[in-house]
Amino acid sequence: MNHIVQSLTIVLPILFVLVLGFLAGKKQAFGKSDQAIPVINELVLTFALPASLFVGTISVTRVQLAGEMDLFTGLLISLLLAYFLGLVVAKYCFKRNMVEASIAGLAVAFSAGPFYGPALLGSIYGTKSDVAVSIISLLLNVCIVPLATIVIKLNTTGKEHDSVGKMIGQSLYQAIIKTPFVWAPLIGFICVFIGIDFPKVVTSSLTLIGEATAGVAIFVAGMTIAAHHFKLTKEVLCITILKNIGLPLIFVAIAVLTHLKSGSVTFNEGLLLAALPSGPMIVLLSTKYKQYQQEASSILALSTVGMIITITIVISLLGV
Repeated sequence: MNHIVQSLTIVLPILFVLVLGFLAGKKQAFGKSDQAIPVINELVLTFALPASLFVGTISVTRVQLAGEMDLFTGLLISLLLAYFLGLVVAKYCFKRNMVEASIAGLAVAFSAGPFYGPALLGSIYGTKSDVAVSIISLLLNVCIVPLATIVIKLNTTGKEHDSVGKMIGQSLYQAIIKTPFVWAPLIGFICVFIGIDFPKVVTSSLTLIGEATAGVAIFVAGMTIAAHHFKLTKEVLCITILKNIGLPLIFVAIAVLTHLKSGSVTFNEGLLLAALPSGPMIVLLSTKYKQYQQEASSILALSTVGMIITITIVISLLGV
């Protein structure tokens, strides 16, 4: 019972801010959603989150960072398996084309770690959990999103395609160079490994803006849900279950195979990140290619609400 109460004290604040964002979106408190959401999202992804991840990364030692390689491997394999599982289910069970199936696969694999991770893991493990959030941010934006984008581009019709090599290069360029919350922790990793120390004034300055990450990210996620129509179908329910329950189970299986110790901080962080709902990226991609839009927004909404149950259960089982 104590574990349930403790988990609720972690999950309910996230839900509270999410509802605030939802209400603000419904009332258009910041103007029209299609104008307000990108602006607020830019604040999080371009300024607050990169600063938070950079400070969190440089706050650990080289030994601690090297110890997170098990988490890197476990999450990488789990996210790739989840992507292909979602793609196959959408393609062959729900008869979707490859563009729609790729977005469905991304819905299963794209854990909202960069958005909810700082709030969830930070409340349990403090700033040291920023390394785990950095890792899943890197994997999602350097591996999973480019993979999904390449599959989509290979299957869009009506125009000539670039070579696969050029598409991979362009996708990686977009994922790394033009994505601050990817290159910021990458620089942090490099600084830790070569032993660069930063004066306290630098970390304090970055921490000040970085502290806005968790609350604003959850708030804008609520606004995103409010901006899109919800429709519950068998497909939406299935993809949501694969995301909220399937991905965590995949991670546990991979952890067993790779001998990642159950109950360790590394294992707990990975499982909690895997259990988070889908991220807004699926809505952005579906809107860009004008396919799977209603399904993507419905999956985003259902998986986010379902987080209340799945995260509470995971926290209770872990006893953190």
